[in-house]
Amino acid sequence: MPAERDSTARLRELQQLIADHDHHYHVLGTPLVSDAEYDALFRELLELEEAHPEAVGPDSPSRRVGGALLEGFDRVAHAVPMLSIESLFGEEEVGEFLARICRGLGTEDLPAMACEPKYDGVSASLVYEDGAFVLGVSRGDGAHGEDLTSNLSTIHTIPLALRGPAPRLLEVRGEIMIRRDRFEEMNRAHEAAGEPVFANPRNSCAGTLKRLDSRVVASRPLECVVWDLVRWEGGDEAMPVTHGAAMDRLEELGFLSSPHRALCEGADAVVAYHHAREEARDEDPFEMDGIVAKVDEVRLRGDLGRTARAPRWLLAYKFAARQAATTLLAIEIQVGRSGRITPRAVLEPVDLGGVTIRHATLHNASYVAARDIRVGDRVVLERAGDVIPAVVAAIAEARTGRPRRFRMPEACPSCGGALEERGEHHYCTHAACPDQVRGRIIHMASRTALDIEKLGERVVDQLIEAGLVTEPSDVFTLDGKRDDLVALDRWGEKSADNLAAEIERVRRPDLDRFLVAMCMPEIGRATARTLAEHFGTLEALEAADLEALTEVDGVGVTVAEMIRDWFTMPHNVRFLDRARAAGVEIQSVRRVEGALSGSTFVVTGTLEGMSREQAKAAIEALGGRVTSGVSKKTSYLVAGANPGSKLAKAEKAGVPVLDETAFTRLVTL
Repeated sequence: MPAERDSTARLRELQQLIADHDHHYHVLGTPLVSDAEYDALFRELLELEEAHPEAVGPDSPSRRVGGALLEGFDRVAHAVPMLSIESLFGEEEVGEFLARICRGLGTEDLPAMACEPKYDGVSASLVYEDGAFVLGVSRGDGAHGEDLTSNLSTIHTIPLALRGPAPRLLEVRGEIMIRRDRFEEMNRAHEAAGEPVFANPRNSCAGTLKRLDSRVVASRPLECVVWDLVRWEGGDEAMPVTHGAAMDRLEELGFLSSPHRALCEGADAVVAYHHAREEARDEDPFEMDGIVAKVDEVRLRGDLGRTARAPRWLLAYKFAARQAATTLLAIEIQVGRSGRITPRAVLEPVDLGGVTIRHATLHNASYVAARDIRVGDRVVLERAGDVIPAVVAAIAEARTGRPRRFRMPEACPSCGGALEERGEHHYCTHAACPDQVRGRIIHMASRTALDIEKLGERVVDQLIEAGLVTEPSDVFTLDGKRDDLVALDRWGEKSADNLAAEIERVRRPDLDRFLVAMCMPEIGRATARTLAEHFGTLEALEAADLEALTEVDGVGVTVAEMIRDWFTMPHNVRFLDRARAAGVEIQSVRRVEGALSGSTFVVTGTLEGMSREQAKAAIEALGGRVTSGVSKKTSYLVAGANPGSKLAKAEKAGVPVLDETAFTRLVTL
């Protein structure tokens, strides 16, 4: 017994010691031991925890290495909504926003503004109970997010146990990111291993956090920088009264915040802070696309309130888009899953904001012609929002030799079929076109559709080459081809079993996800969910005529005709028949439950504090439903300026009418 007590004591000593080393290395940047010494301590801890599993708590550093494969992510409601931020461009817009703050507070003097970089990562909410990390949730749609606790636990700058006295309940928000230099190292390692590389640090973070294997997450160099304290309940200490004090206190508890935080007095100081950070943006290890300025005093934030979409005390002052010049080496043609033909620029590699750019979009033939972009030109490249690279102009004065004008091909480069011109775009009309089939399979497996993690682009190409999938519906039969999968290069029994488990899971997809997977034109997640909630089942949607389809909010005659046409096309009929034969059972969508569940709204007129889309999002986040037409079943009409005939219809039908003030009060209670 004494030896066992000694082992347990040593185990707990190691847990605390390693937690201290993690904090010094990852948060403070002041390592206390060498990597070899740290590794020796960690190996000793793992050996002791294996011998004494009863002593392994949720705050053990061993959680950082990841755990068992997850089956999926649960959807969690945010106790405090994760709202959007008003994005502003230019000093005039910022000045107007700050003036509204003064008017809202009834003062001529702008209150002190806490300013910090607006990092370009993935937002997450972290919840602690009695000092222990218990829940980590993605932003999601602002009202609900995905439970990413297992994955977030692997990030060393997220403390598993708070350092020192803490409240009973603490909730903080932060940005999950990868440093630029570590992102490049990771991409080089992927390239050397023959694996796909990431387009930019933000995409790599988003993709990593959605991995079902937390051990993969643990292997990626993710970090968390906190930027808000939203809940502080219980304990001997009151919640800090300013943002600056809150960030200082969070640092004491073990979190990492931006070293570039500043308190700005007056509008000129906010603008000066923005310009200084923009000038130094390349010196920061993380990607940023602007600055955030927020009223420092928490009490004043409550006086200002918020719109349905964003706080009135918080703004994002964006940086100008990054630009660089390089040479256009070629224009290649891509065939999308819908058959759309898109020209893509092949560029002489150029660094743009810490990311090496080799390709960029050219949109369509009209875009290229309007800008007289020619192969061989020096061109201006821009990353809009620091994410999507695009060629925005040719530098005509630098033109030498005989640069070639671009001409759209007469036949599809993938299948040789004829092209059809529709508006500004060209389409391949051959549904069995190999590039279209490949694109539909990749899209069907994507996170916005069925979320089959194992079926990335490289694996899909491998399965097509091996003849294991020749059309999208073949995906649902892959679990019956285990021996064929095991025989593939870099596959094994475990990989085949993991894919089989995913295929079994996606045989019961929610209707909205399945509608996205079907690759209907103009049907994204929002419209798919609206259709799913309106019709309930795929069979009801299949049977709907044009009149029934146009009753759905956001579905006009053109989109309704596309939906009807989709269900009549032979290859789509075959897809549905083969999916059902493979055991696919489509589930109706579970509506969001909230204060407005069961209520139907119609929004009309012009709202001053929000757009109609923002109003719709606020209603749906609370479980309500928005339709386009007034009827006796309508619960409320939200009427802005110039409401038109819908106001008269509502009054005649006895439907309650809410002005913007009453509506804002309803959705912000």
